[in-house]
Amino acid sequence: MSKRSTSSSAGPSARSDLQERLGEALVRRGTISEARLKEYRDRAAWLKQPLDRQILRDGVLAESELLEILSELTGIPVLASADHEIPPEIVDQVPPKAVVNFRVMPVSLERGVLVLATDRVRSAAEEEHLRVLLGYSLRWVFCTSEELSEFIKHYYGVGIATYLRMEGGSGRRSRSDAEGDMPALVREILHDAIRCGATDLHLEPEEDGFRLRYRIDGVLYTVPTPRGLNKHARALMSSVKVMAQLNIAEKRLPQDGRFSFDLDDQNIDVRVSVLPATEGETVNLRILNRQSRFINLDELGLSERQRSWVDDMLAQPHGVILFTGPTGSGKTTSLYAALDHLNNNERKIITLEDPVEYRIPGISQLQVNGGIGFTFASGLRSILRHDPDVVLIGEIRDTETAEIAVSAALTGHLVFSTLHTNDTGGAVTRMIEMGIEPYLVASGLQGVIAQRLVRSLCPRCAVECELPAGVKQDLRESGLEGIDDANCRQAPGCPYCRFTGYRGRRAVFEIMVLTDDLRSLISRRLSSGEIMERAIEQGMITLWNSAWELVRRGETSLDEMLRVTKPLHKKGY
Repeated sequence: MSKRSTSSSAGPSARSDLQERLGEALVRRGTISEARLKEYRDRAAWLKQPLDRQILRDGVLAESELLEILSELTGIPVLASADHEIPPEIVDQVPPKAVVNFRVMPVSLERGVLVLATDRVRSAAEEEHLRVLLGYSLRWVFCTSEELSEFIKHYYGVGIATYLRMEGGSGRRSRSDAEGDMPALVREILHDAIRCGATDLHLEPEEDGFRLRYRIDGVLYTVPTPRGLNKHARALMSSVKVMAQLNIAEKRLPQDGRFSFDLDDQNIDVRVSVLPATEGETVNLRILNRQSRFINLDELGLSERQRSWVDDMLAQPHGVILFTGPTGSGKTTSLYAALDHLNNNERKIITLEDPVEYRIPGISQLQVNGGIGFTFASGLRSILRHDPDVVLIGEIRDTETAEIAVSAALTGHLVFSTLHTNDTGGAVTRMIEMGIEPYLVASGLQGVIAQRLVRSLCPRCAVECELPAGVKQDLRESGLEGIDDANCRQAPGCPYCRFTGYRGRRAVFEIMVLTDDLRSLISRRLSSGEIMERAIEQGMITLWNSAWELVRRGETSLDEMLRVTKPLHKKGY
């Protein structure tokens, strides 16, 4: 971050002049026309809002681009993404109420000058107010609104604005009055979790309060909460129970409930589970978005070779295609992508699921109900009498379902299903262990797709890194190639990735297409390791190698690759 002093604020006339110069700069750059600029100026005058706010609202350019232009015009530097580590003694210089009311964030203290991050140009009156309140001379740096919000959440706690309103700003409100506003805080935490892409939210009791954690991209992260919220831990838990219509007086037994709410024109379901732990009740909220969009084959992230193998499998008129991996590995997403690829007027496609996660027009989707005896096995028998071309079974859980699935494949149906095994070879032997004759597995199986999800490095804070010589040698000994020319990167974390170093996930695949040679090995009851070795000899790319390709391209980190796939590599392939 630049250390230079800046003229950091402006009076009304100076700010008006800045907005004039901003408009001229946008016209010079070709961002907007003179006529469009006049429209923006007229609207800004009518709404009594700055020109830059109008431009941002219409999405004419990204906020980061606007801040770069404002930086050129004012001399106020833009905060670099890497400049995020703010010592506690700096954070303590600005009380939470001032941070919320003025939307500023203390960044550093340099020779008696307090540097504050802001997402807009400040007036002279605002600066003077803050200077008197904080007792420092001030200097400004720009950051985006999203970055500023993440800074405030990271250092002052999620829901700080709502918490301050609960406390009445002065701490004179009674605890019962403050806790009456608890549902608003729960909703704000939920909204934040959804914006972060969390699938689960955990409220866990501790000796001095509670811990809040989100599961994002498959990993749990502790989320900071406002100082003082711990004293309201029980009220927070009770508020969730009320929203889920659970018994708030019952603290000895597990309870399950759910509720829903609307957010940004989307209906969100929340499934609530409460467990009576020794420290107190622990609460899990599973976030289910009914409008979640399934993706197509082109978006799965298959390599060119892998895509050709998948296309070949999907072109077969019959056979079983298995998707395998642990819970949360993306199997369902890939299954739906395959179904969507086959979905046309020439095929009758029926699914049997538990539960139905995505709705696809043109496909008949059934949901099992064990309470009335509608199981995978019984449902599959009924489906086969309904003239299907393609059948999806949510999961092969028992021998009966496995037998019917293989029989359906051998009688002319294309059958998709999932298994919980670690790799492609394990899926083959699992079918045999479930009691299916090896020759039937060999004849009925078309292929197996194993997959994992790895986190993608943050595009804003990822930097190149050099692998230690010892690590390079270990990777060579594991059979990996391209070690020396790998574009390895790591990410320290920034507001854009919510200080995790990662943003989003992508899949890595291991695809076994059954050849005559592999069918022969299966019929002879060879082990999963021997089947895997032969498949690799025939060109199969393992999960280990697929993940390494992402590391080589700088799309994920070596640590993430090892976290997800190292246990598989220890098996020898």
